[in-house]
Amino acid sequence: MTLLTGSILASLRSTPLLASSWYYIAAATLSVCNRPEEIPVIFRYAIEHDAASLHSISAQETWSRLSPPGSPSGSTASFGSEDESLFVECSNADPDRVRIIARKTREALLKAAALVGLPKSINSLIQLRNATPHEFREDGVMRPAIPMEEEVHRGTEFWNRVYGKVSRRVLSQMSTAYPDLAHYTLQHVYSPLLSYTDVLSAKETSFVIIACLIPQDVNPQLKGHLKGGLNNGATKEEIMSVRDLSMRICRLCGISWKDEVAKLS
Repeated sequence: MTLLTGSILASLRSTPLLASSWYYIAAATLSVCNRPEEIPVIFRYAIEHDAASLHSISAQETWSRLSPPGSPSGSTASFGSEDESLFVECSNADPDRVRIIARKTREALLKAAALVGLPKSINSLIQLRNATPHEFREDGVMRPAIPMEEEVHRGTEFWNRVYGKVSRRVLSQMSTAYPDLAHYTLQHVYSPLLSYTDVLSAKETSFVIIACLIPQDVNPQLKGHLKGGLNNGATKEEIMSVRDLSMRICRLCGISWKDEVAKLS
């Protein structure tokens, strides 16, 4: 049985200021909370309510479709399987809007790997793939091949924008802890992954990062990225809405925190 009832989904979707971003923020949070089976439920609800075309869907029809996929959470048996009965119904939706929703959700789940690790992102992306009709999947790598120096330059600029005046200090602290930590973070996380903004903008990437940090109870990093969201163009109100949405999902998943979750003052 899904955690996400119709009323909960409606509440998440109506989070202030997140009308065009609630679904991928929710998906990223669920991935970190190790509930990949809920990803198709989010995807289905977003298609039915945010990509509606000319045809309307009754509340009863919508509710009847809100069920997690048949494969167990994270099951390797789901990898490579193809069951069209799990596909989200998209025939009554605007195909361009469906592609945007699918693409942004995939990108959020991929970027989540930088914050919580590949296994959870793999399981979540497989579950999303199983729910996505063929015509809305990607058939090639999104990121263009660019020279490494250009990629590292892009990653460094993104890092400096996120951390602002303290960017050098933060990198120095990481290097002091372990020089390879700073090197790996900048060259292999920020450069190829987080700084790529063709699918999710810098601001949207900050939303995903914040949503991924909240379930992990890591206030030092969360504080930095709450401010980083401001540096990437978000308003304080948008960031607090992301925090609220992510925390509501965390509570549904049984997550608790040692101290108050960091917030902007």
